Amino acid sequence: MTSDPHAPYDGHDPLSRLDHIDSDASYAELRNDQKFWEPLARRALDGLGLPAPRELRVPGESTNPVLVGDPGPVVKLYGEHWCGPDNLAAESEAYEVLRGTRLPIPRVLGRGELRPGTEAWPWPFLVVEKVPGMPWREAMNTADRPTLLSLARDLGRLIRRMNAVPLTGSTALRRDSPIFPRLLKERRAATIEDHRAWGHLSPRLLDRLNAFLPDVDVLLSDQEIRFVHGDLHGTNIFVDVRNPRVTGLVDFTDVYAGDPRYSLVQLHLNAFRADRELLSALLEGASWEPSENFARDMLCFTFLHDFDVFEETPLDLSAIHDPEELAQVLWTLT
Repeated sequence: MTSDPHAPYDGHDPLSRLDHIDSDASYAELRNDQKFWEPLARRALDGLGLPAPRELRVPGESTNPVLVGDPGPVVKLYGEHWCGPDNLAAESEAYEVLRGTRLPIPRVLGRGELRPGTEAWPWPFLVVEKVPGMPWREAMNTADRPTLLSLARDLGRLIRRMNAVPLTGSTALRRDSPIFPRLLKERRAATIEDHRAWGHLSPRLLDRLNAFLPDVDVLLSDQEIRFVHGDLHGTNIFVDVRNPRVTGLVDFTDVYAGDPRYSLVQLHLNAFRADRELLSALLEGASWEPSENFARDMLCFTFLHDFDVFEETPLDLSAIHDPEELAQVLWTLT
């Protein structure tokens, strides 16, 4: 192949661009490339008979290619690399389970494939409405303190409603699904070496982590299984800061029938930037009564989370050598 995948669209068949993606590495390089994906997103909208906006933009870093129109819609594509098939299955199941709940989630406008009926990867996609408001990350930089606390309480009320959604799915979102405990057990086996590689924490602390972390079955014992959104970071939550309320939740590729405590990890360490006053306001809004071992349990879920959750936490934790101290620093409520 001699053409440049980053070049502006030249009017030829945009589907030929997909031939440039043949490995995890090539997918990683192109997954958020505006020039690469825009003609393909327009092709997807045209295939569904949906009008395309004047502008479609990549809003930022994402695992799957996403293009957002103004005033909408949003086109999300799923490749065969980087868990794309699993992401599509989880998101499709979540939208089905959440349909009719009146939660502030985008409505699905259509779905299809860029390359249907071929032996090659068909490149499935979803088209959804654009949710109103600004991302939580932007609100953290612009809203005053009372507004942020009010938004956190409203988010708590919303999470309580989401946790109560009936688990009517067929795979990840059925009550007896083994996916969530299996994920935690896989993370339990891998987390120490992963955190050594990520480098946010003291090697001495990580040396003590195996003794600190309980067996997953013990951690989950006596916990009611709920709908869990596992990736509530600062760009997956949308808010109105003038009339403080949560206006939208997006990205349902990491959803589980599981323990709601898991959902607090990305929310607190990413969206809230480890601000414990915001966490306390959220728990108040959710009518969530923390247990006596809340801080310790939450540090366990922190280490069992599927992502590098310290990547955007604005705290220097490198001088902490005791997991119990780390639990208090991150998760003791104000």
